[in-house]
Amino acid sequence: MRQTLIVVALASLAAPTLAAPQAKIEHCGWLVSQGDELVPQPDQALQPSDPKTLATPPAQAKAAYCVRDTMASYVGDERMLKLGLPLVIRSGDREGVLEANPTVLFNYHKVGDKYLPGKEKE
Repeated sequence: MRQTLIVVALASLAAPTLAAPQAKIEHCGWLVSQGDELVPQPDQALQPSDPKTLATPPAQAKAAYCVRDTMASYVGDERMLKLGLPLVIRSGDREGVLEANPTVLFNYHKVGDKYLPGKEKE
């Protein structure tokens, strides 16, 4: 009886991380080429913190982005990186980029809602 309770307790601890999105707020999409700029293209089907199947990136996507309630990286972000695109995470006025052997390097800087090539000039 005791062994059964331990297994049930462990299973109940693991279930919430697999069954529900980890982020409380997560709005994601793709950063797509438009001339020399990257512009956001929201995609409600792209939710890396949710265990459901990820959306397929459009051909012109150079990165994915997620606006979250926190700068935390989630277990599901690894699935995003396996697509070969960088993941830009934004929270408030902070931003970070996750890359792991990307097929497209993220060499852009943010100006308003757009991203321009290269580093920001000082």
